Amino acid sequence: MPEPLVACPSCGLEVPKGKYCKLCGELLMQSEEESIPEQDVEYEQENEFSEEIQESTPASLPHFEVTIENMHHDAAAILLAHAELLVIDEELDRIIEKIKATRQALRLKQADKAVLTARAETLRSEFEKTKTRRRELISVKEKLVLEQLLEALHKHEERLTKLEEISGTVDKEVYKEQRVEILQTINDLRSNLKDAIKTGMKWSKGISKALKILDKEMSRLDAKFKIGDISRPK
Repeated sequence: MPEPLVACPSCGLEVPKGKYCKLCGELLMQSEEESIPEQDVEYEQENEFSEEIQESTPASLPHFEVTIENMHHDAAAILLAHAELLVIDEELDRIIEKIKATRQALRLKQADKAVLTARAETLRSEFEKTKTRRRELISVKEKLVLEQLLEALHKHEERLTKLEEISGTVDKEVYKEQRVEILQTINDLRSNLKDAIKTGMKWSKGISKALKILDKEMSRLDAKFKIGDISRPK
C-alpha cells in the first residue's frame, strides 16, 4: 500500500507524510494531534502556540500590474519582486542625485525658490515612496519551486559526498541504508526538477509575451508624449 502523501508548505511538492519533507528537509505541517493542545495545558502555553502560528504566516506579496501567461500569480510576484530589487537601488540613487542638484540650485541668488522648493518636496515624496516599495520587495523571502529544488538537490548531493567520505568508519548496513535513502531522494528531486524546468519554459514564453505587450505600451506612451497628449511630471 503506497504511503499517504501531503503537500509540503515549503517546496509545495507532494511527499510522504511525516515530520519533515523528504525532498527539501523542512518541517511539514503539524498533524491534528500535534496541533490540538491538551485540555490541561495552561492558557499561557496555548497563547504562545497561537502566536507562533501567527508569526509563521507569510506576509502578502507585493502587487504588480503585470500578468504573465501560464504563470501562477504568487510565482509571478516572487519573480518580479526579485527582478525589481535589481533596479530599484539605481532608481533611489537617481532620485538622490536630483535632490542634491535641487538643493544646490536653491543656493543660487537668482533661483526661483518656490519652483525649486516644490520640486524638492516632489522628489522627497518620490524618494520615500520608492524606499517603501523597496522594503516591500525585500520582505519577499519566498523562492520559486525551481530554486528550492536546486538548493535541496545540492544539499542532498553534499550529504552523499559526506557519506562516501565516512563509508569506512560506519557499519556497512547503516552505510547502505543511508546511501539508498539519499539516492532515492536525489532521484525524486531530479524527477521533480525536470517537471519544474518544463514549467519554467512555459513561464519563459509567457514572460516574452508580457515584454512585447510592455514594449508596445511604452511606444504608445512615447508617441503620446511627443505629440503633446501627455507631459512628464515636474
